[in-house]
Amino acid sequence: MTASMASFVNARQMWNATRVPSTSSSSTSSSSTSRCGASASAPLRARARGGACVVRDANNEAASSSGGGSGNDARGMNADGTEAGQQSMYDFDMYVGDERASSAGAPVKKSTFATTPELSLDEEFKTLIRARKAVTEAETRKRWNEGAATPKVAFDLGQDYIRRVAVAYPYAVVGSARGDVAVCDISKSAALAISPAAHRRDWSEVESRPLGERVLLGQYDGGAVTAVGITLVQNGSKFDFARVASGGRDGVVHLYKAATNSAALVEQGQAQHAGVVTGITFTRGSLWSTALDGRLCRWSLIPPPVAVASTEHERWKTEDASAYAKVPPPMLAKQGEWSTGQPSLSLSSCDNSGIIAVGNADGTAAILSAEASSFDSSRVSNMLTWKAHEGSTVRSIAQCPGNGIVTGGGDGIIRVWRLSSKPSSPAFDAHAGTKFFITDESTKPELVAELRGHTGAVVSLSCGCDGRLVSGAHDGTIRVWDLDLTKNKPGEKIKTIRRDARYAVLGHTVWLGSTYADAERIICDGANNVLLEYDFTAQADDTDM
Repeated sequence: MTASMASFVNARQMWNATRVPSTSSSSTSSSSTSRCGASASAPLRARARGGACVVRDANNEAASSSGGGSGNDARGMNADGTEAGQQSMYDFDMYVGDERASSAGAPVKKSTFATTPELSLDEEFKTLIRARKAVTEAETRKRWNEGAATPKVAFDLGQDYIRRVAVAYPYAVVGSARGDVAVCDISKSAALAISPAAHRRDWSEVESRPLGERVLLGQYDGGAVTAVGITLVQNGSKFDFARVASGGRDGVVHLYKAATNSAALVEQGQAQHAGVVTGITFTRGSLWSTALDGRLCRWSLIPPPVAVASTEHERWKTEDASAYAKVPPPMLAKQGEWSTGQPSLSLSSCDNSGIIAVGNADGTAAILSAEASSFDSSRVSNMLTWKAHEGSTVRSIAQCPGNGIVTGGGDGIIRVWRLSSKPSSPAFDAHAGTKFFITDESTKPELVAELRGHTGAVVSLSCGCDGRLVSGAHDGTIRVWDLDLTKNKPGEKIKTIRRDARYAVLGHTVWLGSTYADAERIICDGANNVLLEYDFTAQADDTDM
């Protein structure tokens, strides 16, 4: 029995000892006779008033009483001093069978009240826990609305700057300006594993970067690591807890596994792009990446076998490399490749909807089914592309419940799109978990809101908290917006969405690159060498019942 359960049982026993005073009614000869004098075999509904047990009929008239005092006395005053007709702290109902009986066992009129059997200790404890949880969630929601968050340091990287972060709570992966990739436990503010110098930094000053890169990514997007991703392992070994991927300015994509018995990230494979890697994501059992080379690639998570020198035999053979000395990691197997026609600047995915979303340098956005493969004729699917931002770039993109796609522009403007489908075509929903193949004929993006407030490029979007959109930009601010598309069915007119932010969280540097949000917190970089967490959960003293 847990400590909370034991405390609850003790409190309930003390309450039961005081809520019903001892009665002076004599016991009957039958062992099956009830406390009020009625036979247990006879239906009974009785109400205790102080030391008396009064049985009432359907008209609420006293049928009989015992244990001191008449029915009239019982109706006059309650034992705790309250007047008759008011609920006494000692009142309780007893039900036996479908009909009621008097204290002498004679049947009376059938009760007009439905029977309510008493809850067991376990059920009553669970009810209490549910009630407390509801109060806590309501208080957390109130804090979200008011911006009453508690800021704290979730992780300290040390002497290096954090430039990217991805979260699978309680774990997070961060990428640094120097090229390190580290995994930490946010709930404990502890480092778990690291891959030092995973990506090389091939420039020292902004002016030394290629002109095209400076124009597309801006002067505040620096560092060797430019994209990270993390997903929790469901069917790995007992030590493995996450898969991690990183992409850098060198165009390399690394795939690692994180294990509790190793302080180093174990590399399982790598891939190469011809430009800066701008997006990394895991979904539907695959790794996806985008880069300035305009390619969207899908990679297998199963590392291929490699030829290694076995320590057990004198000859070369193909075996699992994990049992031998460190060798160059194998190249990841490519499961699909699509050309966006433009340098790609952002990438997002959703496991539930099975949608891959890409933002491009020419202001277009594109979506693709996560089930698609350019190498399998049975799963070939084209990308649906539309103009999302005129005269600007799409620096960030995200998906929200209600068939929503959110795009963040290099001009600081956020646009909300809703994908509407023909009645004969399957529609996707971020909560549905459907397999959805997209075609130009079945899906049409519809602009439903334009959100203004940022003065720099919007480089991060998160819809992890229901009814909220969290955005981060190169103006050094994080903004929280009201956004809920689930209240309207496809085809219904969407009400005007509040176009200004509910509030802004200030105090970050212009190098802010990533944000994460769920129902209880916001996590972001943009604070030099530390990872920040804004906690909206209610404090213990705020929810005492």
